[in-house]
Amino acid sequence: MVAKLTENEVLLEIQTLVTAGEYLDALLGVPGARLSGGGAFRGKQRIYIRGTPEHLEARAAGLVEKLPPLTPPASVGAIEAAEYLIGHRLPTLLRRLYTEVGNGGFGPGYGIIDLPERDRDRHPRNELPRRLWNAACPAGVVLFPLCTWGCGIYSFVDCADGEARMWAWDPNPAPSDDIGKALFKEELSLCEWLGRWIKRRSFQPCLVQDPDSDEWRGATEEEKAMWMSEW
Repeated sequence: MVAKLTENEVLLEIQTLVTAGEYLDALLGVPGARLSGGGAFRGKQRIYIRGTPEHLEARAAGLVEKLPPLTPPASVGAIEAAEYLIGHRLPTLLRRLYTEVGNGGFGPGYGIIDLPERDRDRHPRNELPRRLWNAACPAGVVLFPLCTWGCGIYSFVDCADGEARMWAWDPNPAPSDDIGKALFKEELSLCEWLGRWIKRRSFQPCLVQDPDSDEWRGATEEEKAMWMSEW
């Protein structure tokens, strides 16, 4: 059971991670240090996963590099432009993260996507398969892309939902004759999603076929936690 954090607690915890230079899950080790043995590497740097025993031990030994400073917070104009684009106001917590922490680059997956200050038509946010997930989006749901996990997988927040519920897009196992199944609702609110990430209990969303009904659905948090524990 993961204790729930309030929006203020989430904001403060993320600000603490930013100050510590640990605002993403993948952190690089000091060049040339501990290159033997298994694990993941980028060039001559070991990759540590934030919060793991290996990361904590290496950090205590001074063998983990801090991430670079974030870009400055987003301008009010950038936020209003994003809201105009989707036709809805962003959730309060997300607005505060953009204006009080930084213009993206922190958080789950590859980090919260930044808001373009100009030339938004060429921004990565607009390179999403919009026609696909917009066509699959139920009436009354206003999805805002938050982050990518790679392999075409994205996390979204429903800006029209009072609790800012999370949604996801995983086109990889989706049936080719019904790609709309790739879009599914998650169990968490934005605040819960970020709270779990802070505590290293968040998992990449994934589409699965239910073993009992054969229906495509999003994996539950319990299923994802079980699969991760088996790796």
